[in-house]
Amino acid sequence: MLARRFRLHPNTVSAAYRQLEKQRWVESVRGSGVYVIGERAETQEARLQTLDDLVLDFLRSARKAGLPAKALHERIAYWLATPPEYFLFVHPDRELREIVCAELKPALTLDVAGCDLDPAALNEHERRAVFLCMPSHRARAGELLPRDRELITLEIRRVASELAQFVPSRKDVLVVIASKWAGFLNVARTMLTAAGYAPEALLFRNARLHDWDRGVQPGMTVVCDVLTSDAVPSGVHKIVFPLISDACISELRSYERFWRGRD
Repeated sequence: MLARRFRLHPNTVSAAYRQLEKQRWVESVRGSGVYVIGERAETQEARLQTLDDLVLDFLRSARKAGLPAKALHERIAYWLATPPEYFLFVHPDRELREIVCAELKPALTLDVAGCDLDPAALNEHERRAVFLCMPSHRARAGELLPRDRELITLEIRRVASELAQFVPSRKDVLVVIASKWAGFLNVARTMLTAAGYAPEALLFRNARLHDWDRGVQPGMTVVCDVLTSDAVPSGVHKIVFPLISDACISELRSYERFWRGRD
């Protein structure tokens, strides 16, 4: 896209991206895209000063609470010695769990697994996982998990406002919306209908059915989730819409870098 816009050779643009990645301005994720890492790292002196300020504030709070230094040392050593092994996305909808795991795995270093919101199932992962959840299930997940377990709320894209940029603007184009998650289908139906798409130009397919692609032919457009994309017939214009926001993925990468000790 950049090569066409600026009338450059694609190899020139690729070389520029490689140089930016080498200098740690951007980070490329296979199958996902290229992301800006953010502002350049602070100087070593500034980082040490920030760390000292955090430690001193922590020690002051501990002294005010009457906690002995030996106990602080033991607990800090315990937590640093037991880093998380993987992310665990907890949600009662199996189809949504599969989609979220399929999106996050290529973007992260730690493994990503899914689990139902069931106390017995969660206990198996209690000491090894960093728990992930959707905003709508934050309260329930917080009730089931021990207080010392970290729970990160995922930020999903606003499907209703962002899906429009992926769908062709022509209203006479036949669009197929396919997903194993009913929530994706329902929101897409509401949004596209409100945008003026004729009901007869929209086909909604439950990708859990083995023959969901029946009648899907070259020339049509299929909007789907990342998990359904592999099953889209060849020759069809495929638009894969990710559910998890870029900002949320960046937050999870930052979490990984912290435990790996990377700058």
